[in-house]
Amino acid sequence: MSWAVGAALASTALNAVIGSLAWARGRRRPVYRSLALMSLSFALWSGAYCLAAPDFDDPLWVRLLFTPLAWLPGASLSFAWSFTGLDPAARRRRTVPLYLAGTLALGLMWAGRISLQQYRAAFIVGGLPVFAAAIGLLTLHWWRAAEAAERNRRGYLAVAAWLAVIGGFTDFLPNIGVPFLGMANVALMAWSLLVLAAIERHHLLDLGDAARQAGALLAGSAVLGLVVTLLEWSTRRLGGNLFVTLFLTSALAVAVLPPLWDRFVGSAGKLLSARQARLDRALTELERKLEAGGDLAAAEALARAVVETLWGARAAVHWEPRELGGLKAPSLPDELAAVLGDREDSFTAAALRREGDSALTGRLEARGFEAGVPIKRDGARAGWLFVSAPSEGYYDLAALRALSRMAAALGRALRQAETTRAMLHADRLAQMGTMAAGIAHEIRNPLSAMLGAVEVLGLPITEEQKADSLRILKEEVLRLDSILTGLLEYASPRARNERCRWREVFDRTIRLMRPDLPDEVEVSVAGDELELAVSSTHLQQILINLVKNAAREAARAPASGGRPAVSVSLARSGGKALLCVADTGSGIPDELLPRLFTPFASESPDGTGLGLATVRRLAELYGGGAWAENAPRGARFLVELPPAA
Repeated sequence: MSWAVGAALASTALNAVIGSLAWARGRRRPVYRSLALMSLSFALWSGAYCLAAPDFDDPLWVRLLFTPLAWLPGASLSFAWSFTGLDPAARRRRTVPLYLAGTLALGLMWAGRISLQQYRAAFIVGGLPVFAAAIGLLTLHWWRAAEAAERNRRGYLAVAAWLAVIGGFTDFLPNIGVPFLGMANVALMAWSLLVLAAIERHHLLDLGDAARQAGALLAGSAVLGLVVTLLEWSTRRLGGNLFVTLFLTSALAVAVLPPLWDRFVGSAGKLLSARQARLDRALTELERKLEAGGDLAAAEALARAVVETLWGARAAVHWEPRELGGLKAPSLPDELAAVLGDREDSFTAAALRREGDSALTGRLEARGFEAGVPIKRDGARAGWLFVSAPSEGYYDLAALRALSRMAAALGRALRQAETTRAMLHADRLAQMGTMAAGIAHEIRNPLSAMLGAVEVLGLPITEEQKADSLRILKEEVLRLDSILTGLLEYASPRARNERCRWREVFDRTIRLMRPDLPDEVEVSVAGDELELAVSSTHLQQILINLVKNAAREAARAPASGGRPAVSVSLARSGGKALLCVADTGSGIPDELLPRLFTPFASESPDGTGLGLATVRRLAELYGGGAWAENAPRGARFLVELPPAA
């Protein structure tokens, strides 16, 4: 066997592998379809070369040798445009005429309407500018790459294209009188080796998944071949028309096989890619939890848990300090920031060693990390997700894609945390403005009354008028003291690790309040005898504010039959205790309901505007909450509190 045939056999095998993997893995993407078509065409060329060599005098094999030339120009230009990102519609408009012209020339050659020499001349004249345009596009795409890693990736394919085109056309030089050794198969073998190197180095294909799908393709083809063979045997045995049987079978196969094939590949994928399915489920659950909200610390903990579950590895999230915007989170260490520089791509320690990046490799190994994935927020790098080596195997393309998906979810979590922080800050500012206005309003009224009383005391007045002015001064001083006490209670309450029996606290509270409650208001109590994990002082404060508010509203409501009433109850609701204070008043105005629990939202002339705000603040101290709603008659105020264990 000559060296030329050996090179042709190697080119056939290598290009067939690349074409099969590219078709099985990414046939729905133009760049992979074009790569598969080119590689399979090269494999067909080299295979026919083996059969036609050494004399090339068999017309059948020679025609088969030149058959791939019909679609190679269109496939090459389609690959170049797909790889460089041309719009799909524009790409189809430009390549379909090339495919049609090549198919027409191929049909004329096989029909004997044009000779092999004419077909070959047409290929040289028409194909040479097309191939020149394709390698020009790939070279320009390589030149424009901004990052070293990306330029390296594009460079593999650009060099492979140059070798394939130049080496392929050397086979035509002897036909135009140029004595030169044909190097087409050597060039095509070099093409395949460079493409395989790019696939391995830059993860252009998920080789594991592609191999599984290629295996499914071979298995399906074997089954189909067996069916056709059995059909031929049975037709001959029964004496039927073999042509009619195969024609009808082919028509049925064209209609039925594509959907069946997709289902078969899907089923095989489920059986062979259980790990991928488990990975997808874990990532989907992670994304769902991150979208539900939470701070950055919770997001980082979720990411670490997923990495531990899927790969048995340790994960760490480090953020760029300038991107945190005041959020508290672990920032990128200076020594790592120095070696990472402006890097924007994912990497593994193995890839870094191949690149010769010893500085970054050393920093990663010192911290026990095997791979890093950038976390981006609005296109800008905001941090890094680092992972240690997996408990089994290594991080393949599927794993890097999963880590990139996780990093994207962390980027969205950062944006959400920033939005939440900004909203809370704006809400605090708004509350401070409201409180400042409320304090000014509440203090101005007593001060005005006190100023009037002082001015009266400076006039010649009777003893009775003097006593009245002093009484006003005392009342307004007490009112100011009440406002300041409410502000202190609202601003700085502290949760206490205490328990109390709520009925005992309620009875004591009502006895204290009874002298100040309107005589006509009836107060009733109902509910279980529960023990709460709440300070009795805080529960009493909640009850005082709610019952005082409810009694005031019930007494003011227009008489509508029946005595004004306030009802208080406590019952279990899930894992919480729900305190309900209801009145028979006029209800809460719709415009007031959303801001009812904010400081100084009350429109009552007798209130300070801090009672309900204090109720909610105290409830939240113990992990509960407070809200209000209108009832068919009056309003209900509900407070969620923790029961004692």
